[in-house]
Amino acid sequence: MAEAVFFSVLIPVYNVEPYLRECLDSILSQGWEKLELIAVDDGSTDRSGAICDEYAARDGRVRVIHRENGGLMSARRCAIAQAKGDYVLFADSDDRLLPGALAALDRAIGRSGADCLIFGAERETPNGIVHNVNPPALCGRVITDRHEVIRLVLNDNSYNVLWRKCARRTCFDGRDFSPWFHISRGEDLIQSTELLENARSFYFMPEELYFYRMNAASITHTVSFDGYRAGFELERFQLCWLKKLGIFDEGDYDHWRNHLLDELVIELKRICRFCLDRANAVAAMESILAADFYRDFLAAGYRGGGGGARRAANRFAVGLLQKRRFDALRFFCARVYRGR
Repeated sequence: MAEAVFFSVLIPVYNVEPYLRECLDSILSQGWEKLELIAVDDGSTDRSGAICDEYAARDGRVRVIHRENGGLMSARRCAIAQAKGDYVLFADSDDRLLPGALAALDRAIGRSGADCLIFGAERETPNGIVHNVNPPALCGRVITDRHEVIRLVLNDNSYNVLWRKCARRTCFDGRDFSPWFHISRGEDLIQSTELLENARSFYFMPEELYFYRMNAASITHTVSFDGYRAGFELERFQLCWLKKLGIFDEGDYDHWRNHLLDELVIELKRICRFCLDRANAVAAMESILAADFYRDFLAAGYRGGGGGARRAANRFAVGLLQKRRFDALRFFCARVYRGR
């Protein structure tokens, strides 16, 4: 019988006192002895750090690192540098692993020998639980074609998150991500590039192993879009990375551009909804058109057909943006995308 896998579960912790015990218990109750849980207390001002210390005092599998606040990506990099397991997986400190997750991963690693495993998850949303599952055509496959995996991940946001991935520790090469530590939205994808580049094989699992909680403090409607200015910093990072790899052809870039334009329309809907002052909304939309990444990559517009009614509506919205018909765009978003 193969030896059980030694897992490192990495958790950045910042002011999550109401949820932290549930998260830690979900990992430690997996019944897995070959486990280290590394909790990085990122300068919490509530009792989160003390709770981590409490768990470490009674369970030798728990290690706690206390540090000044440096942000989510920095905390994760700190944990990765300390990890000693064969495989590494991530959890947000207000989420939880579902029962049997580590055993399922151990079996999948034994079957596939893959460097990186991608599994399903349950996501809490305002409209109920959404199941992010891998399509049957992918499940059970060991994929060694990096181009296929990267194309899939970059065009489906549900694969961007780190908490759907379990990777061999050697896939983390210690590269310096510090220039992007300030990024909070999308930092998972930046760190996922390391795995996508270094893993030699990928295995897609049918099981749902993780529960993602929608923390009320981070719900979009609590965010003010007044003063919003587009930066496209994450997208520029991805484009530079893709060019360095040299594995995308023109068709791949067209497909990715279409995906990014769909994501841009989501951002436009948020601007039109949350920027109640017309001047703020117009300034936000002007900032999109003025951004280098928009001019250099997105301004080419949608390529190819298809996509159904939603894509047709998105094409029309992007067309209004390009023509600077901002009032028409605000009206269109309010009427066509109402409730979406």
